[in-house]
Amino acid sequence: MKLTYLALGLTLGVASEAQAQQPAGYQIALDLQRATNDQVRIVVNTPPVKEAQATYVMPSVIPGSYSRKDYGRFVTSFTAYDGKGNKLKVKKNGANLFVIDNAPSLVRLEYFVDDTWDVKQDDGFIFQPGGTNFDAGKNFVLNHYGLYGYLEGYKMRSYEVTVAKPADFYGATSLATRRATPTQDVFTAPSYVDLADAPILYSKPDTASFSTGGARISVAVVSETGAVQATQVREIMRPMAEALTQYFGQMPVPEYHFLMYFPSFSSPLASKKGGYGAMEHSYSSLYFLPEVPDTERLRSMVQEVASHEFLHMLAPLNIHSREIGEFDFRNPKMSQHLWLYEGVTEYMAQLVQVRGGLVPPGEFRQRIKEKIDKAEKYPSVSFTEMSRNILEPPYKDMYENVYAKGALIGLLLDIRIQELSQGRQSLRDVLLALRQKYGPTRSFNDQDLIPEVVALTNPALQQFFDQYVIGSQPLPYPEYFDKIGWRFQTSGQSRIKAFGNLGFRYDTDKKQFIVAATKPGQNSFGLSEGDVILAVNSTALDMANAEKLLRPLVEPVSLQPVTVRFQSGAAAAQEKKAEPREFDVELKNLLEANPAATPAQQALRDQVLQPLR
Repeated sequence: MKLTYLALGLTLGVASEAQAQQPAGYQIALDLQRATNDQVRIVVNTPPVKEAQATYVMPSVIPGSYSRKDYGRFVTSFTAYDGKGNKLKVKKNGANLFVIDNAPSLVRLEYFVDDTWDVKQDDGFIFQPGGTNFDAGKNFVLNHYGLYGYLEGYKMRSYEVTVAKPADFYGATSLATRRATPTQDVFTAPSYVDLADAPILYSKPDTASFSTGGARISVAVVSETGAVQATQVREIMRPMAEALTQYFGQMPVPEYHFLMYFPSFSSPLASKKGGYGAMEHSYSSLYFLPEVPDTERLRSMVQEVASHEFLHMLAPLNIHSREIGEFDFRNPKMSQHLWLYEGVTEYMAQLVQVRGGLVPPGEFRQRIKEKIDKAEKYPSVSFTEMSRNILEPPYKDMYENVYAKGALIGLLLDIRIQELSQGRQSLRDVLLALRQKYGPTRSFNDQDLIPEVVALTNPALQQFFDQYVIGSQPLPYPEYFDKIGWRFQTSGQSRIKAFGNLGFRYDTDKKQFIVAATKPGQNSFGLSEGDVILAVNSTALDMANAEKLLRPLVEPVSLQPVTVRFQSGAAAAQEKKAEPREFDVELKNLLEANPAATPAQQALRDQVLQPLR
């Protein structure tokens, strides 16, 4: 026994001597100056490993994106080395795991990673804000979980990432940064969780910033044709950020970074299925949005997407369960509270816009109606059950409902809290109380959140959760909307103006606006599907004015005639003039303000929605 102990002690002593030369954390080298063929080379100096066998983990799933990504499939030529430069035996286990033998002698990993943006946009394609782009000489989008992973059991060790870069490139990020030389940046993070939470956007700098509510807000933009500038985005962001400051009293974070990539409509990177959007992080968010030359369309698009991502500063940054705070990138266990993380966030994003005067109450009500329409497409299931199983069928196909029914849960919950408290408490107050208790570094137990919200408000709120969040009962729209003086009908008669059935799509290859979803007898102009629209009322149609010219053809606001110039196939261009007609139609999910609302209903509506002064 004693001999065994001495032998073991000697073995450990030798290993410790070799390991003492290794840093306690990860030292990573990333060379963007020599990126070729949409690949970059990664060198990882690893911390000392005690186990005989080590597993290097590339993420399967990441926080904020509720589907499997399997980033390990983009790794090639994976090699492990000991301190003398000898290769260690490595076996790949599935898509994301690299199993390394003789792990106590491991000091270095080397491999290449392909970018995710340039692969075929099929069912396995990674949504751009969660992926990587290596466009040498132009820009690099670096989501760290697409570049490197961690050794199992060593996820919470520190990371230092040294990036060799072109001298004229700037790396925008929320990470702690040291600009060592014009061609070298050094980024640090206390753990893999923190590193993965802070992407980097490298490009020739186009940046802007402003301050509000005690926070510094920074904007970095890559626009493929230069159609969008950081200063434009800053002026779009400023009123939204000021509305948030006004609503919450101050910003929940000291700084925030908007990292924004705008592909042109004809870009090979443009989303083939029309999917654009963003992904939130604790102190930043990364956007992939189309270049829109029309100022008003750009403002509307950016404001709509950014308001949601910005509000993730509350949840999950400051309010999250252990499933998120201690996220398992290998075999994730999902939280049951998507109604909070995504649903309430989406509701608050809409609420802050109307409370801040950025959108009128009528538009807010229309957006709520549209969410009801979208929520109808999904079966009524327990939202907590769906959240826990969101990675698996049939629930994974219901994810988009978190932005529809989830937001509606938020609105109804806010109405109920304010009704029960007679206006003395709102959903905002509950969120701020939870933020005060937990914050970025403290997680709650998943099963404790709903009881805690009830304890902070009123015991009667438990019934709401039991029926509509934990339970699967349909949301009680008529009852709750009536509380704030809105009238809701599942269907009803209305009179609309229209040129008939008419839609349009944009052909990015030919740069043409094409007639869609119609036949000659179904619209006033006699247009056929596939016809090319050249001009409206003698104004040539282009991307800059498309919204202004085509919107009145789809949703006319008057009975004034309109002249359309178009081309059918190889035939000569022709013009047709037509007037919209009025139609009696049956619409579903009618939602309107009740002109006969009682003073009590109006008072509750004002408490929930009235713009701040």
